[in-house]
Amino acid sequence: MKTIIIAASSLFFLAACSSEPETVLLKTEKGKKEVSKEEVSADRMATIEISGMTCEAGCGGTIRKELKATGGVSRVQYDFVEGREVQTAKVSFDKDKVSLDQMIKIITTINEKQFTVGKTSSETINDVSTTPTESSTVKETKEKVSMSDAQIEMPNLIGILSSFI
Repeated sequence: MKTIIIAASSLFFLAACSSEPETVLLKTEKGKKEVSKEEVSADRMATIEISGMTCEAGCGGTIRKELKATGGVSRVQYDFVEGREVQTAKVSFDKDKVSLDQMIKIITTINEKQFTVGKTSSETINDVSTTPTESSTVKETKEKVSMSDAQIEMPNLIGILSSFI
């Protein structure tokens, strides 16, 4: 019986090993939705008070995604404090592509009017620099990984198996 188990396990390991390098293709996916491929030159900064936000990641992410979908918003930052009724968003945008009124309308219609907008203000950004949008396009990349470079040291499995029998 001992000989059969050792022979079977030896055949298994010999069949699994190969002298040729193995190439593995890895697929990676980044992001979920293509928002905008062109750069947004933000020339205005809006400060918007928003009520109805329960978390920065979920609510803030939804608002950010909808505002960036306009193609005129380059950045949305939050001064979020959990439990506070009114949160503050700072939105960098291009006034030629989207207006403050359009952004307010978008925010107040998200999730069946979950959010309400309080005080708003907008000011010119002095240093107008081209800021690329954080485009979260779906990309599939295939990377070749060569297993020949890896050095794997196998334990003496026959010795381990024979000690159990």
